[in-house]
Amino acid sequence: MTRRPIALIAAVAAVVMLVCGGTVGLPLVMFGQAQAEAAACEVPSVPGASPVPGAGRWDSAQSTNAATIVAVGRQRQVPPRGFVIALATAMQESTLRNLANSTVPESLSLPHEGVGRDHDSVGLFQQRPGWGSVRERMTPSYAAAKFYEALVRVDGWQRMRLTDAAQAVQRSGLPEAYQKWEADAEQLAARVLGLPSIDDIGGGAPTAPCGVDDLGPIPVGPGGWVQPLQAMITSPFGPRNGRLHAGVDMSTPDVRGDPIRAASTGVVEQVKCDWHTTCDRDGHTGARGCGWYVDIRHAGNIVTRYCHMIQRPEVSIGQQVPAGTVIGFVGNSGGSSGPHLHFEVHVNVRPGPYHATSSNAVDPEPWMRARGVPLGTRS
Repeated sequence: MTRRPIALIAAVAAVVMLVCGGTVGLPLVMFGQAQAEAAACEVPSVPGASPVPGAGRWDSAQSTNAATIVAVGRQRQVPPRGFVIALATAMQESTLRNLANSTVPESLSLPHEGVGRDHDSVGLFQQRPGWGSVRERMTPSYAAAKFYEALVRVDGWQRMRLTDAAQAVQRSGLPEAYQKWEADAEQLAARVLGLPSIDDIGGGAPTAPCGVDDLGPIPVGPGGWVQPLQAMITSPFGPRNGRLHAGVDMSTPDVRGDPIRAASTGVVEQVKCDWHTTCDRDGHTGARGCGWYVDIRHAGNIVTRYCHMIQRPEVSIGQQVPAGTVIGFVGNSGGSSGPHLHFEVHVNVRPGPYHATSSNAVDPEPWMRARGVPLGTRS
């Protein structure tokens, strides 16, 4: 693989589009590193939306609401993945019905398709008073527009699991509930757009960042996880010289400078040069520590760690990173016998930095395999 200067690779890696190729029909959307300067992929044109009476499990009223949601997204030039997220959200919140609320008298006097009773929430997205007046929130086009307005402000929403993106907008007490509607939402979006599949316009579940040949897309598993590095496992998890080797080492003969990706959506918790060593030169087996490393905290009190980077990582503490974001590049800093990624997974990690320790480390190989993204074959 031809190497490019690392600064250039980092800039290109930050560009996110829905699909590679196609004609420009919607604006390009960026996430990740702020220095992104080039686009590698483009978004195809989106056809008009129209109700499809009796579309599968959805009756004509629900189909009409779905068509309104998609049409508003199209009008606002939201990438098609947003249509799917919006539909799934409305499916979970209201079963695609414009609901009044028995505790909100004004809502009962407005056109509605059912009556709910969740706090003071009304409408397709069960929006509360901060989203607008009762009449506004019970106007499907207004409710959809407000949802999209909030969605596109979520950094990296196009690369998140559907439920993570929806939850970032809705702040529900059931953050995982939206995911089960993904297939239904994809099918209904395609139906109202008159398409065989929403994948035809890039609305399906995301791959990792689209980029130039050096940084092509990689698949994101159904649980929202990706391989942090496409390389062989050269040293497994387990006891080593009286200590726990708390992760796996991954490498190939020509791995130096290869991109390291966030294994799942999360928030960067640590970016530092391990205190045991300096990181401005290659490490050695007599040194200790991770060299340049990154910790990312994921949902469910999970933390992943990425060690021995070649230079200061490309992310910063507090940054939200979608699955597949390039966070750094393989190097040999710290206690290292050669260029490789040392990758760790920690579970049940209490909030705050410095709590990912050997006591809560688990073997990344079976753990990642269980999430549909097996790590490289052990050499």
